[in-house]
Order: sequence, then C-alpha cells, then structure tokens
Amino acid sequence: MAYTAPDRTTLRAALARDLRDPALETFTEEELNDLLNLAVVEVGRVYPKQQVQEIALDDDHQEVFVIEAQSIFRVEVLQEGYDPSGIPFNGSEYTAQGGWDLHAGNLYLPRFATRGLVADDHSLRIWGYWPRELMSDDADTLDGDAECEYAVRTVSTLNGYQRLQNDRLLFQQWLTNTGNTDVSPNQLAQTADLYQSQWREMRNRLRTLQRV
Repeated sequence: MAYTAPDRTTLRAALARDLRDPALETFTEEELNDLLNLAVVEVGRVYPKQQVQEIALDDDHQEVFVIEAQSIFRVEVLQEGYDPSGIPFNGSEYTAQGGWDLHAGNLYLPRFATRGLVADDHSLRIWGYWPRELMSDDADTLDGDAECEYAVRTVSTLNGYQRLQNDRLLFQQWLTNTGNTDVSPNQLAQTADLYQSQWREMRNRLRTLQRV
C-alpha cells in the first residue's frame, strides 16, 4: 500500500497524544503547530529532500539564478532536440569563471556556459537537496515519507517534553489539567531522555550522505 503523508491536523492530534495532552488542556494548537514545523526544519537538516528541478531563463545569457536548494551537485543546460549539457562545478579558489557555484541562495554560472543561452530555447536542470516545506495550514500535508513522519513526531514530542522541563508553570498545568499527577520531574526527564535517544538513533539512520 502506497504511503500517504498526513496533514497538519492529523499530525497535531498525534503529537497531542504523544505529549499526553489529547484534549489540548496544556498546549494550544498554535504551540503544537510550531513544534511540528520546528521538527520539520530539524529533520530536514539531516534528511533533506533530494529532487531535480527545471528552471526557465528570464533573459538571454543569464548568469545568476535564485534557487531554494540547500546544496546542489549537478547543473545541466537543456535544449529541445539535444542531449543535456553539463556545466562543471567551479573548484578553483582564484576565479569565478571555472564553473557553477552556489552561494546564499544564488546559483552563479560562468560566462562560457551562458554565452549561447537563449531564454526561449534553453532551460536549466538542477540536481540537489531542498529543505522540506513547512505546514502553514491544517490541510497542508507533511513534505516527506514515512520515515520523515516518524522523525518529525519524535523531534516535536522531544521538544514538547523539554518545554515542560524548562517551564515549571507549564509543567504544573500539565500535571493538573491532564491528570498526569503521578509524573515526577525525574520521570519527565526520563521520558525526554527516551525521545532524545530515539531521535539520536533515527538521525544516524536517516542522515543523507549528500553528493557534492
């Protein structure tokens, strides 16, 4: 059966259960949404989204392109009727014209590669790693696979329990509002440590060996 990514409402309900606050008597929906997106960012750092993206040219001989990739490893020029033409990476410390380079979200192409580019005839194909999309609406689905989902749940739950550890008033509300009066600070710390260990194991397993 094919995997279907959950939406934010489903993930938020799962996180509330994991935090033993299913009726949201301690955490608000907004706080849980923030915990989920924080986890998406953290998981995305070690498990980014690998994809191929095609980019249209705005102008002839265009040398600079704004892209959202965290890192890229291949750049090709596309033209209908011709095989893709790769542009080498600039491995030189002394010139900016040795090949393509990525800096601060800008992809720079050397002049030898852009000299013959025509906006109506050419496009670029970028191979690389992109950050995972954040969820801004309850209907938004998680940008990831099943492993990403459980990593996001683990990290968001860990961050939630750490908030309880660091905020004594919030911890007291959690104890009384959710019927968790049998949980001591030491037990709370053990629970947070358990999720920390789970995330450490997941992180080592999911860490993407990125091509360069």
